[in-house]
Amino acid sequence: MNRNLLQASAWRWSALVLLIAAAGVRIVLLGVDVRLHPDEALFATQARTIALRGDWLLLHHPELDKPPLTLYNVALSFCALGVSEWSARLPNVFFSLLSVAVLYALARDLYRDRAVGWSAAALWGFSPYALGFAATVFTDVQATFWALLGVWLAVRRRWAWAGAALALGVASKTSAWQVVPLALGLGAIAWASSWGRRPHEVVRGAVRLAALLALGVGALMLWDAGRAPRSFWALARAHNMPTRLIRSDEVVARLGAWLGWLRWAVGAEWLGVAMALGVAWQLARDVRRRDRAAVLDWALMGYALAWLGAYWLVAFNTYDRYLYPLTPLLLILAAQALVGVWRALGARRSVAVGLALSLALGTLPSTRAALRGELPLGGDRGQHDGIDALADYLNAELADTLVYDHWLGWELGYYLGDNPHVALRYMPQPEALAEDLRAQRQPRYLVAPLHEVAFWLDVLRGAGFRVERVYTVGDFAVYRLNPPQ
Repeated sequence: MNRNLLQASAWRWSALVLLIAAAGVRIVLLGVDVRLHPDEALFATQARTIALRGDWLLLHHPELDKPPLTLYNVALSFCALGVSEWSARLPNVFFSLLSVAVLYALARDLYRDRAVGWSAAALWGFSPYALGFAATVFTDVQATFWALLGVWLAVRRRWAWAGAALALGVASKTSAWQVVPLALGLGAIAWASSWGRRPHEVVRGAVRLAALLALGVGALMLWDAGRAPRSFWALARAHNMPTRLIRSDEVVARLGAWLGWLRWAVGAEWLGVAMALGVAWQLARDVRRRDRAAVLDWALMGYALAWLGAYWLVAFNTYDRYLYPLTPLLLILAAQALVGVWRALGARRSVAVGLALSLALGTLPSTRAALRGELPLGGDRGQHDGIDALADYLNAELADTLVYDHWLGWELGYYLGDNPHVALRYMPQPEALAEDLRAQRQPRYLVAPLHEVAFWLDVLRGAGFRVERVYTVGDFAVYRLNPPQ
C-alpha cells in the first residue's frame, strides 16, 4: 500500500481513538453529582415549560433573554428521557464532543496538516476549560459548536452552509455573531491560496454566507415578534450590553480576571506560559516565512487579541463562559506551535512522546478536578448542594403555604418542579419583607442560605417578629416567621 495512504489511515484511526477517549471523559462528567448553577436552572426551567406545556414561544417566561435553539434541544431531551439534571445536560455533552471533531477538521484544513488538526483536537478534547462546561446547560457550548462549524465550512468554501451554521449559532446565543468576521477572513485566505481562484468567487461566497445568515436571523426575529410585547433581544441588550468603557481602577483587575480564566485552557499556569512562548516563537518565525500558515497564524492571533481587547476594555461582565468560544481558536494556535517545535527538533518520535507526556502531566490535576466537579469554573461547583432536598421539604411539608425568598429563585424554582405545592414570593429587602408580613395573620416562611441570612433575621426580630428555624439542609434553612403578639 502507498506510504501516504498508510499515513492517512493511521491519522484517521488516531483521530477516532481520540474522539472515543474524549467521549469517555464527557460521559463520566454526566455522572458527577452536582446541582444546577442558577443560570442553568433558569434555562432548564424554560426548556421544561416547552417540553411539558408546549409553550414554544415561552410566553410564560418574560425573563427570557436568550434565543431558543439551545432550549429547544434541552426540551427534546426532556421529551425523550424525562425531566432530570442528566437529560438537561446531555445535549451539551453531545455538542461538546462534536466540537472536538469539528476543531480537528478545521485545524487540519486550515493548515493542510493532520498533525496540527490532531493536536488541536487533543488539546480541546481534554482541556479543563472545555470539560468544565461540557456537562452543563449553558448556551455557550452549542453556540460554539455552530460557530466552529460555520468557520470550517467557510474555509472549505461552502459559503451558504457556513451562513446557515452561523445562523444556528446566533439562534443558540446571540454573541455567536462575533465569529462571522473570522469565518469571512479565514474563508478568504483559503480562497486566496487555492488553485484556479477567481477574484469574484470570494465576493459571491461572502454574499451567500451573508444571505443565509440574514435569513436565519430574520426567522429568529419573527419568532421574537411572536412573543410581543416581550422581546428577548431587548432584554438581552439591557442585561448584557455594557454602556461604558472600563475605569482606570479596573484595568489591572479585569485583565487578571480574563487571564485567570484562560489559564484553564490547558489547566496549569506553567503550561500556559510555555504555550504562550511557543506561540510567540511561531509568530516570530512567521515574520520571515510569509506563507499560508504564517498568514493564518497572524489572522487567528489578531482576531484573538481583538476579542480579548474588547472584553477587557469594554465593561462586559467577567464571566468565565464569555471566553469559551475563543478558547478552541487559541488552542489551534497552540497546536500549530507544538507541531512547529516538534518539527524544529527533528520530528523525532521521542520528542513527540516527551511533548505529549508534558501536556498530560500538566493537565492531569485539572482534568481530575473537572471529572469530580471541582473546577472553579463552569457549573455550580457545589454551591447549591442540598437544594433538591430543600425543594422536596417545601413541597411535602409546607404545601399551599407562602414562602418568601430573596436568594434562590431560579434554582429553587426548577427543583420545586413544574407544579410546585408552595408559592414563592421574591422580596428585595428585609424591610419590605417586614412590611408585607404585617398584613399577614398566619405564620409565613423564609427560605435562605445560612451564610447570608443573619442581617435579615436581625431586621425581622427588630420589627417584633418571632423567628424559628424549622429545617436545615446543607447551607440552606427554612424559617417560620411568627407575627408579633
